[in-house]
Amino acid sequence: MLVRRRKTKKLVEWMLDRPARVIIASFVLIMLFGTILLMMPWVTNSGESIGFFDSLFTTVSATCVTGLVVRDTATTFNDFGRVILLILIQVGGLGLVTIYSFAVSIFRRKVTVRTRVLAQENSGSFSYGELKGLLKTIILMTFGFEMIGFIMLATQFVPEFGYGQGLFKALFSSISAFCNAGFDLMGDTATGPYSSFTAYNGNVVVMLTCTFLIFSGGLGFHVWKDLIDYSIQKIKTIIKHDKKERTNIHMKFHTRLAFFMTIALLAIGTVLILVMEWSNESGLTLGNLSISEKLNASLFQSMSLRTAGMNSIDLLKMRDCTKVVCVILMFIGAGAGSTGGGIKVQAFALLISSVKNDIMGKNEVVIRNHRVTRSTVQRALTIFALGFSLVLILTCILSVTERQLIASGQFSFLDVLFEGASAFGTVGLSSAATPQFSFWGQLAIIPVMFLGRVGPLTFAMGLVTKERKSYQSIYPEAKIHLG
Repeated sequence: MLVRRRKTKKLVEWMLDRPARVIIASFVLIMLFGTILLMMPWVTNSGESIGFFDSLFTTVSATCVTGLVVRDTATTFNDFGRVILLILIQVGGLGLVTIYSFAVSIFRRKVTVRTRVLAQENSGSFSYGELKGLLKTIILMTFGFEMIGFIMLATQFVPEFGYGQGLFKALFSSISAFCNAGFDLMGDTATGPYSSFTAYNGNVVVMLTCTFLIFSGGLGFHVWKDLIDYSIQKIKTIIKHDKKERTNIHMKFHTRLAFFMTIALLAIGTVLILVMEWSNESGLTLGNLSISEKLNASLFQSMSLRTAGMNSIDLLKMRDCTKVVCVILMFIGAGAGSTGGGIKVQAFALLISSVKNDIMGKNEVVIRNHRVTRSTVQRALTIFALGFSLVLILTCILSVTERQLIASGQFSFLDVLFEGASAFGTVGLSSAATPQFSFWGQLAIIPVMFLGRVGPLTFAMGLVTKERKSYQSIYPEAKIHLG
């Protein structure tokens, strides 16, 4: 007993030693708690337990705001199960550390340095000074956007499903969309299980509301805080009639970069999907929709591919060229400090700029007259390499575990790659029907969803046992031929 207690104490001390490890442990704790709850028979419509593995997969997917499912949410879970899923999605989207830090600051208790470090790491804050304001922005913006989405969706769902179901579907869809979770309650409607929003391409309110929520959640809380501060300062100068001070107010470079990249990727994705799928009439695809519905579906799908996981067209019937575009968008993901996953649009912008500057013969990475430090570029490259490796490894594993399904023609290797990118990017979209996968295939997806949510770099840093040395070692220069 003494040996076990000593080992347990060392394990706890090791977990609490670094912020990255605490963040990882907080997600693991939520997953274990959620798995136990979803195993209970009283959370399902049938009154029977869905088993440990299906509970684990569903919990990891909800906590990591992914959206890949092995059971249809609406037809499997009753109101109790749906509420549990909703809590897991909300906590997973915000992060347990963020919620705890905000609660401590609200009740005006002393926030220790350790808690501040954890909150800073979890939220991606640049400094301690902006941390408190950022935490308040995260909570207030989250509930504010979700309330707006709830009201807008309720105007459409209440007339269709009645007050009880309509209000709950509106609330669930709003939280799921803003947290980029991808879960939905449309499986018990006329369109059937796993149908998502395929019946709402003609409903502009539902499509645009969900698109707005996904965009808001995926943009990043840093960006929203800076936009709010920028707007307030601008309004103050307008009231004071101070034109000189107004010209000195600028948005942060991080905000401008995130906003530009998000809009650019949304527009590019919309145009490519619209052009590639315009004449595709195989199943529930764009070719069978009206022009207005095609525009709605293309915009919605382009936005949802950036980690949200909701679909309004049949993904399996999409053309291969469209699936390749989808894989790229899912891998890039949302903005840093957001509820979404992927390598993040900022990292993608740094990589593109790095290649561009290297081709032009520049020694430094410069984006719009702003120099980016070498360490930041290296971090972006590391994130890209780790993310690409995870997708590649998962794709290879799935190509082996699901070789019979691929050989039978139910889906192709590209669909397996689609699944891998979706799991890493915490997207939740599937063109190969995740419930059809074998046990080993579904098991391989679980850790990738988890790593996609906490971040492969954060996870790798959490496993490092050695402290970073402060001194610089001197090594002989290595000359390597490249190309």
